[in-house]
Amino acid sequence: MNIMKKILAVDDDGVTREFYKALFSEAGFDVEVAPDAFTALEKYLEFSPDLLVLDMDMPGGGGKIFNLIRGILKLKKPVVFVTGFPEKAIPMVKGYAGVSVFQKPVSGEILVSNVRRLLGVDGTGGARTVL
Repeated sequence: MNIMKKILAVDDDGVTREFYKALFSEAGFDVEVAPDAFTALEKYLEFSPDLLVLDMDMPGGGGKIFNLIRGILKLKKPVVFVTGFPEKAIPMVKGYAGVSVFQKPVSGEILVSNVRRLLGVDGTGGARTVL
């Protein structure tokens, strides 16, 4: 039995959240979205996603969510940063497996392919990439 993987996408821009919701749902994932770090933490605890898509530069910061989940809670969930400022994200994620960084704008095809790879649903496993 194939269990649907869950994605939590966090971005302060409503259009981007709707894009993520439609993109990942169409690709066969169960998707929740959040507009800020506080809501993301609540949804993370309720939804228990398999992967997070985070905007680095939003109110509350995607970096804070990453630090909480990876640093404090020691959870090894894959994370995809989609940001206008990858130079801020890359030093923070150095040394972490299962983390990707993409500069906005990034195509939906590239995002879905990367998410599938990180979740191991395309047969390649989840090696770390930073683009």
